[in-house]
Amino acid sequence: MSAAILANLLPWSLQAAGVVAAAALLPWLFRLDVAGVRYAYWRGVALLCLALPWIQPYKHGHAVVASATTQAAVATAQTQFATGASTRGDWGLILLAVMATGIALRLLWLAFGLIKLRQLRRGALLQQPVLIDPDLQRAVGTHADIRYNSDLQQPVTFGILKPLVLLPDVMRNQPPEIQQAVIGHELLHVKRRDWGWLIAEEIAVCLFWFHPASWWLASRIQCAREEVVDELAILVTGRRKTYVEALLAFADTTSVVPTAAFARRRHLLRRIALVSKEDVMSSRRIVVTCAAMALIVGLGSWYAVSAFPLRRSDQTTPAASFDAGPLELKARAVTPENPVPRRVHYEAPVVPDSIDSVRADVGIRVTLDDVGRVAEARAVSLSVALPDLSFEASMVDLGNRGIRTLEGTAKGARGLDAGNARQAIEALIDSALTSVRQWRYDPPYEAPLSFTVDIRFARGPEVMEFKPRQEGDPLRVGGTIKAPSKIKDVRPVYPPIAREAGVAGVVIIEVRIGTDGRVEEGHVLKSIPLLDQAALDAVKQWEFVPTLMNGAPVPIMMTVTVNFSDGK
Repeated sequence: MSAAILANLLPWSLQAAGVVAAAALLPWLFRLDVAGVRYAYWRGVALLCLALPWIQPYKHGHAVVASATTQAAVATAQTQFATGASTRGDWGLILLAVMATGIALRLLWLAFGLIKLRQLRRGALLQQPVLIDPDLQRAVGTHADIRYNSDLQQPVTFGILKPLVLLPDVMRNQPPEIQQAVIGHELLHVKRRDWGWLIAEEIAVCLFWFHPASWWLASRIQCAREEVVDELAILVTGRRKTYVEALLAFADTTSVVPTAAFARRRHLLRRIALVSKEDVMSSRRIVVTCAAMALIVGLGSWYAVSAFPLRRSDQTTPAASFDAGPLELKARAVTPENPVPRRVHYEAPVVPDSIDSVRADVGIRVTLDDVGRVAEARAVSLSVALPDLSFEASMVDLGNRGIRTLEGTAKGARGLDAGNARQAIEALIDSALTSVRQWRYDPPYEAPLSFTVDIRFARGPEVMEFKPRQEGDPLRVGGTIKAPSKIKDVRPVYPPIAREAGVAGVVIIEVRIGTDGRVEEGHVLKSIPLLDQAALDAVKQWEFVPTLMNGAPVPIMMTVTVNFSDGK
């Protein structure tokens, strides 16, 4: 079971509970006393609950950030635990264990009942067949083997290909009319193949044992089925009073096997009340009632789905994409006394086949456990160059700046489809995480230990062969290229609208500095929309000491920050 299924389990459970709660009031509200309609109604409600995950739109938990200045987009990365690594107190594992245990116990109980039925069949086949009125068999339209069994307290019917009706020995002492009513009831179950439906319902209850609505719905369906068979049996025997006496004759006994009990005590009073009277609903009223109930259940389902939406399995909420995991929150920093240990196993990242041309760097925050396994991994930075789209930003910036959609960003990109760009970015991040989770290190000196690694992707003709730097191409500050000294500083003008709104923060700008030390161009990497233009206007007036390479001035690229705080 995936983490997404576990995460959607609670919303689906609430959706199903809302649907069942609304549906439970309608038969009483509309006084729906027609057994066949009520039986179809409860089965439809159960089918609707099971179909909810497939018939509703899923919410998109994946989000990106856009900058109008740079036409940039940032996709979040899904935080996951390493394969084989676990964290104590992980609620997902605990929930999965509890659910699996409950399913196993329920299936064992069902298996016990089926074994018991097999034993009853073997014992019954040693007895002589019960002879009944042939007119009853013809009226029902079926031929089933009928036997007595001294181990039973209730009549039971089971089997699909070779159905068998078992009657308790106490049936021999009942009047012939009651015997005929009971046998007619069981033969109708054979005719309708109700035992197969009963087993399917019991299996569904086993799988969804944790949801009270599954138990309640199964009980409603089984009760309605017995009511339908009651009506049919009365039509066959033609004696309502005798049929009520037959129900009362077995009211104090219970069945320990998964079959439809002839007279379950918790359903008995309602069945007797329905048997004692005839249906009084007209055809027109039935049609109107069914239409009204279907409309109300549909509206209730729509409201439940809207209130508790499900999320796609391949996407997560933004908070889960960049937040640190529980182990990382307790991790130690890298120090000379606790350095990054030696990597002993490496799996190279694979560029997804769906991407023809890409250059990308993905920063992954790795957290090691005490044996050197990658216990947690999450994306923290991303730099991507795709056709008609390039950007770089921090995943943390995504959380601080809020969420926008990629579709709003890619409008200016020539020929770029926003959905395809998002899928390509997701594929790169997933590939990087998949690779890193398979790495192994020597045990760290002090665990857990967190540090960041960079994963570089390269594919396409433009990156497959070495190209020397052309004259005039700027160098990038880093390594041996030091940042130049600023000789002219211009403070930005704080926009009045931003000051009144109390907007503050840091704008990060990438600038190109020419050979004369002047800022030739700049674009925003980290955006605060109300402050971007003011920051750009100020930075373009800055001047630096020219950077020399072999005694000659060269253009350079570097990032600068402009801080707006306290309205100053």
